[in-house]
Amino acid sequence: DIVMLSLKNKRVNYSFFNPTFVITVLISVTLIRIYSLIVSPIELSVDEAQYWDWSRNVDFGYFTKPPLIAWTIGLTTSIFGNEEWAVRLSSPIFHFLTSIVLWKCGQLAFGFNAGRIAALIWIFTPAASLGSFIISTDTPLLIFWSLSLLFLFQLLNNSSYNLALGMGISIGLAFLSKYAALYFIIFFILWWLIYDRGLDLDIKKIFVIIFSSLIISAGNIYWNYLNDFVTLNHTVSNADLSEILLNYSNVIDFLSSQLLVFGPIIFLIFIFIVFDGFSKNKKLALLAMLSLPIFLLITIQSFLKIANPNWAVTSYIAASLLISAYLTLNRSKFLRLALNTGLVVNLIISIYILKVTMVGNFLPVSLKSDPLRKNLGFEILANNLDEIIDKKNISKVIFERRGDITRFNYYLNRDNNKHKNKVFIKTDSIIPGNFYEANYNYEYSQNSPGDKILIVRNSPNLEDGSYYNLDDIKFVKSISSNTVKNLKRIYYLYESTYK
Repeated sequence: DIVMLSLKNKRVNYSFFNPTFVITVLISVTLIRIYSLIVSPIELSVDEAQYWDWSRNVDFGYFTKPPLIAWTIGLTTSIFGNEEWAVRLSSPIFHFLTSIVLWKCGQLAFGFNAGRIAALIWIFTPAASLGSFIISTDTPLLIFWSLSLLFLFQLLNNSSYNLALGMGISIGLAFLSKYAALYFIIFFILWWLIYDRGLDLDIKKIFVIIFSSLIISAGNIYWNYLNDFVTLNHTVSNADLSEILLNYSNVIDFLSSQLLVFGPIIFLIFIFIVFDGFSKNKKLALLAMLSLPIFLLITIQSFLKIANPNWAVTSYIAASLLISAYLTLNRSKFLRLALNTGLVVNLIISIYILKVTMVGNFLPVSLKSDPLRKNLGFEILANNLDEIIDKKNISKVIFERRGDITRFNYYLNRDNNKHKNKVFIKTDSIIPGNFYEANYNYEYSQNSPGDKILIVRNSPNLEDGSYYNLDDIKFVKSISSNTVKNLKRIYYLYESTYK
């Protein structure tokens, strides 16, 4: 009942719930999501634990991502502590704010009803539902992408330098969230060249937008310069097409995933109307330009190499507004029925995601490979490890995989930074492949003869030759924890001394 549309108007205009009801829904959903974070048993993922680590050292850039994700986590954890829910707290808040901004965008461009529809479309999309329970670079990107679009719509109504400055700042903050913000600039300029060419937005305002966005981004650009453009190189390597696969199954996988990112029926509505948007009017063309080309580019990327499901998520900001605009401008009963059904389906998916988050399992759905197994059991293992480190007076703990060091580093240091300078990774890579190999490399650590070393491995039978600078390596014990069903996570511990 929350999302069903009202068609009481005798002229078949597309009316909607009153603003009080819509804002109540948005706030209620957000508060429920925050509560679910607090009670959730799901531990931090590899990336989340890494972002938390970054947040303890404020900088203008990090090994694989721009800085805003770390700044955001640093803010929430400085206020609420380092628990998992505090690390993730900004996510449901950002998605709430994104819904509010979309409300204002739709209202400004297409009327009151369009704004409310856009807000409800977004808050119940699986992207927002799942995105509210994990902290990722997409979350701040989406709010600043939305704000950039809001300033742009305002500019089209009232071309002022202040609005151009606001848009540039928003784009700059989006860039500091994730480099995918460049898509906004590229396709906005392309739209301007095709549809506007100075009629509503003159070239001077364009320069203000670009220049102000560069000013906001300057700190990260300079950080990359000082660090051999490591973050930019990582981003480029993700899209590297030097090894072209031409894999149709990747395309099918990517397109199938988009049905779950935006919602199956809502996604099909978007595909049904988006091509028409290019020929209707400038505002609809703008929304089509900021959605379809991005989606097509990532689809091509999935064919040439591979693409993650979230890589096209920025498309669905404009897509939400495009659908809300068509629903208010079009009297098609079929389109309204389709949206009603799509919203109900998304609501059901959102409730299911909420349930999974709160209880930590996918029941009643049975999965052959349960992804939650990757994010369970580390806290118990870290407590066991903590006791051993203290008992044996260990100087350094060595891990061999990024997926291990991230979570153990978080749970060993979450409360009091007790083992902050003891956690390292063993790697044979000459060129660092990740943040931990660059900053926690055991080979470059300071050691003294007689230092006690603890090696934490995923498999037994350690060969002494891989640790040439250690003496008399001995197996200590194995530690384990339950994850899902009958699965266990097991680590094998070895003790040694530095020569």
